[in-house]
Amino acid sequence: MMDLHVWGKSSISVIDPESRAAAWLLCLHLTPQNVNFRIVPSSNTNLADSNQLPLLVVDNSGKNSKYEGYAEIARYICDTYPSETKFIPDGKLNSFELMVNLTFTTYLSRTLHYVNQYNLYVNSQNYELYTRKLFLNYLPFPMMYNQPLKFHENACEQVQVVGLGVNKTLLFSFTAEKQVAETELIHDDSGSEDEDGVVISALHEKSILSKEKSKALLRETKNSLRCLNLVHQYMTHAIGVFKELHPESPVEFAHFFRPKKISSCELLLYSYFYSLVSVALPDRFIAHYLEKKFPTFWSFATTITEALNLTLDKSKFRAAKGSEIPSLWNEVNYVLGLQTI
Repeated sequence: MMDLHVWGKSSISVIDPESRAAAWLLCLHLTPQNVNFRIVPSSNTNLADSNQLPLLVVDNSGKNSKYEGYAEIARYICDTYPSETKFIPDGKLNSFELMVNLTFTTYLSRTLHYVNQYNLYVNSQNYELYTRKLFLNYLPFPMMYNQPLKFHENACEQVQVVGLGVNKTLLFSFTAEKQVAETELIHDDSGSEDEDGVVISALHEKSILSKEKSKALLRETKNSLRCLNLVHQYMTHAIGVFKELHPESPVEFAHFFRPKKISSCELLLYSYFYSLVSVALPDRFIAHYLEKKFPTFWSFATTITEALNLTLDKSKFRAAKGSEIPSLWNEVNYVLGLQTI
C-alpha cells in the first residue's frame, strides 16, 4: 500500500503544483494496473524529512520508505511500475526523449515554479484575498497564520532569482506607518492647539498615504509586466520543445512524445498551468495573457487538465489520521523526534 500526502483538505490544493502532478501520476498509471494507493490531503509537511510535500510513503512489509518531491516520486513509480499505460514511464522513452524529459522537468522547477510563487504569494490581491485564507482550512491555530506568512517570505526571496521584486503593499510595509508617525510627531511638538495645524498635519498624513499607495500600485504593475514577460519566454520555450520533437507537425502544440499519452515532465507542466490560471484567483492576469497570446497551448492544456482531473477518483482519497494530522502537539513531537511515520 502507498500513501501520497499532498496539500489540501479533502481535495488537492491549488497552492502546490507538485502535489497535483503526483496525484495525477498515481491515478493515471497505477489505477489501470490495480495497484493499491491512497491520496491523503494532510497538509502536514512534518511528515517529510525535507518539510515539503508531496510525500509518497510506501509500506514494505511493515517498513516504510519515503519518496519526497515530485521528481523523486515519479522516478520511483517509473522504476517500480515500468509498464506503459496512458502514462509513459522513463524506461519507455529513448535516450533523447529521456534527456528532454529530465531537462524539461528541471527547467520547470527553475522557471514556472518562481512565476507560480509570485502569482500565489507575492501578488498582493491573490495572496491577501485568496492564498492566505486557504490555510484556515488546512491548518489549526496558530499554524494557520504562521505557515502562509512563512511561504510569503520565502516566495519574496525566491522570485528575486528571476528578477521579480517584492510588492510592498501597506499591509506588509512599515514605510508608510513610519512616515505617518513622523507627521504626528511634528504636530505634537508644535505645542499648538490651532485647528489649522491639525488640518495641515492631517492633509500631510493623507498625502503621504496616497503617495505610498500609488508607489505600491506602480511597483506591482511593473512586477506583473515582468512576470508576463517571463511567462512569454517560458511558454515559447515549451512550444519550442514540442516543435523540436515534431518538426513536421501541422499543429503548434500537442503531446511531447506519444499521441494521447503523457510523460512525467508534461504532468508537471500542466499542473503548473492549472495553478497559474485557477479560476479562484482574484487577479487572473496570467490566465488572460496565456489565453490571448498562446491560444493553441491554452486550448490543449485546458483540455488535458480537465481530463487529468477526472482521473482523481474520490474513492482513492482518505482523510489524515492520528500523527498524520497537522497539529501543534504533533509538530512539537516531530521536532523533538518523538514521533515518526
